[in-house]
Amino acid sequence: MGIFDLSLGVDFKRDQLILTLLKKSFGKIRLIDWGIHPLLPESQKEEREAQAISLINSFISKHQASRDRVSIAIPREKVIARFLRLPIATKENLRKVLEYEATKYAPFDKGEMFFDHQILREEKEWVHLFAVFVKKADVDTYLSLLKKIGIQPLSIQIPSTAALNLFFYNEEVREDEVSVLLELSGPFFEMNLIEGKNWRESFRLPLPPEKEETKIINTFKRSGLEGDFPAKSTFYLYGAGVNDAILTSLKETNQIKGVASPPMNRLEAAKGLPQPGKIYSSIGLPLKGLTQLRVDLNLLPLEMRRKVRQIGKPLFVTFLAVVLALCLSWGTGAFLRYQNELDVVRAEVNKRRPEVEAVKKLQKQKEELKGEITELEKITSGEVSKIDILREMTQILPSTVWIWNFKYTGKEIEISGFADSASDLIPLLDRSPLFEKVEFLAPVTKERERRMGADKEKERFKIKMRLEGKKGTS
Repeated sequence: MGIFDLSLGVDFKRDQLILTLLKKSFGKIRLIDWGIHPLLPESQKEEREAQAISLINSFISKHQASRDRVSIAIPREKVIARFLRLPIATKENLRKVLEYEATKYAPFDKGEMFFDHQILREEKEWVHLFAVFVKKADVDTYLSLLKKIGIQPLSIQIPSTAALNLFFYNEEVREDEVSVLLELSGPFFEMNLIEGKNWRESFRLPLPPEKEETKIINTFKRSGLEGDFPAKSTFYLYGAGVNDAILTSLKETNQIKGVASPPMNRLEAAKGLPQPGKIYSSIGLPLKGLTQLRVDLNLLPLEMRRKVRQIGKPLFVTFLAVVLALCLSWGTGAFLRYQNELDVVRAEVNKRRPEVEAVKKLQKQKEELKGEITELEKITSGEVSKIDILREMTQILPSTVWIWNFKYTGKEIEISGFADSASDLIPLLDRSPLFEKVEFLAPVTKERERRMGADKEKERFKIKMRLEGKKGTS
């Protein structure tokens, strides 16, 4: 990477195209330009594509930007995002594990999706990660468009991770505080919770036209954070839906520490540019080409990801050759000395191998017994009250969800019904202390809901889950 670098962000929204350009110079990153452009509806595919191509080409030509450092974001509604907890043993082959179990986490056919993941933290027995899944057909649409103008992107991101990376770049994190990145856009809101330096939760839910602050605060309180976290929480608002009314409503709740615009203290803006607070995630998008990212998720197919380029300047090559020659002359003698020591160590390892194998066998037996004890404890914990189950589902599911079939078999529950966005129900149910192993039993379909007082198109779903055991009601 040179000292003068330009990186372009192309943020595809449902009805807009947002273009941002960042420049890195002597260790500082500046916002050079940005623009919001309305797009034709997706139903006008060819016209919409031609419009997007023209806008991107014009922006590149205006700034003489490179087509080799471009990052894009696809609409949040096109992806399934999940926080997962897996046994620590899966870490060594985590991508294969996710590929094998992908259909449990997203309602897409196996082999017809792209995915990526980010490890968030590790514990003694568990690894916590964030994973995103998207249909191949949706990604191919954007790659095909960019190919027509000679662009192969560095990365395909989602808006929420781009906003998180910009937030972390500005170093607005304190160990004893909770930061809430809140994007308001159209009929939905997205909330990302950061406790100290740890990304804890992410919600994307419908936002009612009235009492928006009530819906937001109630969602925030059900986040699962412990202690008196509302009193030490600051809300950072951005997005097209931010207005004075909702800012005032949140400030007047007196339940949170404060409300503010997202931090931009380290990012300089070119003179004359209007304040870009509402497109915070779009500004974080091109950071991929300029600095190391805290959340480096990339939905670009593995075979299309570029490897880090090696510097090829003659001076570097000459310097490298001299260093290698010196290392070889010193290393040859050292190798001969250490080879004898290595032979001694290998002999000792072979001698101790039977004892190691015996210990491993005992450890395996121990883990098997622990698993059997855990299952017995679950069985003896008793059946959860059906009233508690119905009460929990009533509290966590949006009011727009209609469940027309409920089946309970002691340890497993099946529900069928209609929702505005069926994919949003999985993370809601999964976070409940009563349910586990929440997954779709059948692909989600769109149908027109016909019942008394309702006649509109919704998503029909069928979901299965297990009870974790007898718990206290929420």
